[in-house]
Amino acid sequence: MKKCLCTVLCFLIFSFFLSEVKPVLAAPFTSSREYQSMQNSRSPRDQHNKTRAIESYFRRVNPRLSAANASRYAGMIEKYAAHYKLDPFLVAAILVKESTVKPNAVSKGNYGLMQINWKANGPWIRKTFPVRNTKQLLEPENNIRIGAHILAANIQRAKGDVDKGLDRYRGRSLASYRNSVMRHYSSICDIFRRR
Repeated sequence: MKKCLCTVLCFLIFSFFLSEVKPVLAAPFTSSREYQSMQNSRSPRDQHNKTRAIESYFRRVNPRLSAANASRYAGMIEKYAAHYKLDPFLVAAILVKESTVKPNAVSKGNYGLMQINWKANGPWIRKTFPVRNTKQLLEPENNIRIGAHILAANIQRAKGDVDKGLDRYRGRSLASYRNSVMRHYSSICDIFRRR
């Protein structure tokens, strides 16, 4: 009887914890209808509303960010996402995850809005872009452009798989990272749909 009661109690406790835990998806972008549907929103009106949704989300996650800078960063994201054929919400979601929209963010050798690792990327960045040092890398336009370049190259190396491209961008496979980026992406999508 004690063994049966203990088993039932363990099952109830385990069930409670499962109900409180949000599911972690191994490939949130690959399995996301939301992501797939946003790929079809490419009209000039949609692009304008996407930029406004990004601005709004930036101000929500970083209330200290000025409206002018939110608009400027959103415009840069739109520009470089188009150039590299990326979803601007994906670039914005990574930017929020990496730096909380703080242009001078520095952490463990990673710099700027997109948290670009200078030690790993500096040599090829110097050859490819007019960026010679970390001070120039911290400039928002340089940082967003290079971050978009890195993301696009990683997705291309992953044969179009966004989740694997995110793993490469991050430097290792981490479901919690992909899911966090997906949560930011979904939040931006919600703002876009309300416009």
